[in-house]
Amino acid sequence: MNMDHVEKRGRGRPKKEDVKKHSHMFRLNETDSRQLLRMYKLSKARSMSQFLADKILNNQMKIIEINKSAIDFVMLLSQFFGQMKGIKNNYNQLFNLLVREMGEDKARKMLKIIERPTLDFIRQWKELESIISNLRERWLPK
Repeated sequence: MNMDHVEKRGRGRPKKEDVKKHSHMFRLNETDSRQLLRMYKLSKARSMSQFLADKILNNQMKIIEINKSAIDFVMLLSQFFGQMKGIKNNYNQLFNLLVREMGEDKARKMLKIIERPTLDFIRQWKELESIISNLRERWLPK
C-alpha cells in the first residue's frame, strides 16, 4: 500500500479561532453569591462565564478614584477653618469686654492698633473659605 497518496483525516475537535485561555477568579459572601446566581438565572445566558463576561465587558462601569491624601488635606483645612472661627469669636469677645470696661471710644482706639492686621486676617479668611469649598467640591465624594 502506497502511503504517499493517503490524506490525513482530521480527528478531534476543530480548532477555535479565538481561544478563551484566560481565567479570572473572585470571591463572594453568601448574600452576594445568591444575588449573582439569581441574576444569572434571570439572564438566560448559556453559561456563568458568558454571563459574567457580558456584565463586565458590555455594561458601563462607574470607576471611582479616591485620593486619600486630598481628602485628608481638605479635612485638615476644615479643622483650620474651625480654629479661625474661634479666633473671630475671641476677637468679638475681647471687643465687647473692652467696651464694657473702658467704654466704646477707648475700645475703638485700642483696637485701631490691630485694625490693619485684622482686615488682612478677614481677607485671608475669605480666600481660605473659597479654597476649602473648591477642594470639597472637587475631592470629597458626593
